[in-house]
Amino acid sequence: MHNPKVSIIVPVYNVSQYIDACLRSIEAQSYRNIEVIFVDDCGTDNSVAQIKEYTATHSAFPQYKIISHTRNRGLSAARNSGTDAATGDYIYYLDSDDTIAATCIESLVAPLKKKAYDVVIGGVSEEREGEEASTISLREGTIDEPLKAYANGEWYVMAWNKLCNREFIQSKRLRFKEGMLHEDVAWSFQLACLCRTMYAVNTITYNYKIRSASIMTSMSIEKDVQIYLEAFTEIKRFVEEQQLTHNKYVYQMVEGKKSGILYSLLQKGECDIYNKYYPTFHKLSHISPFEAYRKKMIGMGYLLRDANYYLPQSAGRIYKKCFYLLFYRLRGKKIQGAIWK
Repeated sequence: MHNPKVSIIVPVYNVSQYIDACLRSIEAQSYRNIEVIFVDDCGTDNSVAQIKEYTATHSAFPQYKIISHTRNRGLSAARNSGTDAATGDYIYYLDSDDTIAATCIESLVAPLKKKAYDVVIGGVSEEREGEEASTISLREGTIDEPLKAYANGEWYVMAWNKLCNREFIQSKRLRFKEGMLHEDVAWSFQLACLCRTMYAVNTITYNYKIRSASIMTSMSIEKDVQIYLEAFTEIKRFVEEQQLTHNKYVYQMVEGKKSGILYSLLQKGECDIYNKYYPTFHKLSHISPFEAYRKKMIGMGYLLRDANYYLPQSAGRIYKKCFYLLFYRLRGKKIQGAIWK
C-alpha cells in the first residue's frame, strides 16, 4: 500500500488556547493524502469557530469536515463518531491540545510500502508545563507479538499517535467505551489482544502537552482509582468474552497493573483508599494465580505476589501490604506499574 489515505480524527472540546497550534501542525504535514475529521463535542468556547476561520483562510489545509454532537458526550464518543465518519485506509487519533511533527504521517505511512500492518506506532515527546520535555522512543521494526510487547511495556497505552488500519478497527469492532475516563486503558489492551501485525517507528511523531489544569492532572487519587476499576471491569469482560483467560501475557498485564496501583497507594501513604478499594480489586480476577502457575503461565514470584487471592479479603489485604513492605519498601525496589509517583 504505497499511498494510503489517512483519516486524522480530532475531538474538539474547549481548546481555544491550543487549537491553532494543532491546526498548524496538521497543515504542515509533508504527507498530503489525508482527510481531517473534527468532532465538535459541544464545548462552551469558540474552538470550532477558530477551526472554521483557520481553514477558510488557509488554502493549504487538507480536506476536512466537522461533525457535531447534539450534546457533550466525552472523548470516547467523539473518537467513535470520527471513526464512523472516516473514509481513509488508516485512522490516526490526535488530541486537539497536542501537535504532530511535520513528517508524522509520512513517517508512519512509510512501513506500509512493504506490508499493510494493522497498526504503526511512533515515538512521543512529552512536555509538562514548566518542565523540560522528555521522550518515549521505540525500537524500529516489526513487533512480532504485540500483546507480549504491550505486557512488557514496550509500547504505550494512549490511543493517539497510532496509525490504525480502518478495516481492522471496523472488523474487530474496536471502540472506546462511552462515558469512561482512562478510556485508553481498556482500548489499548483490546488493541494489543486483537492486533496481529504492528510496526514501531523510531521517530518522534507526536508532541504530547501535559496541562496543569487538565482533568487527569487535577483528579483526586481516589477518583483515579475508581476510574481504573471501571477500566479493569471492562477488561475482565473482554478477556472472558474473547476466551483469553489462559493467556500468560494477559495475566501479566492485568495483575501487574492491579498490583502496581495497590502498591502505589501504599507508597503514597493512602492506606484508607487502599483498604476501601482492595475488596473490589480482589474480586476482579479472571483466573486464580494457582491455576495460572499450574498451567505455567506465571512463575513462583508472581504466585507469591498474588497469593492474596486465596485468602479471605481481610487477610488478603494484609498479605498484599506485607508483600509490598517486604519486597518493595524495605528493599528499595522500584514498583512495576506504579501509577502515582
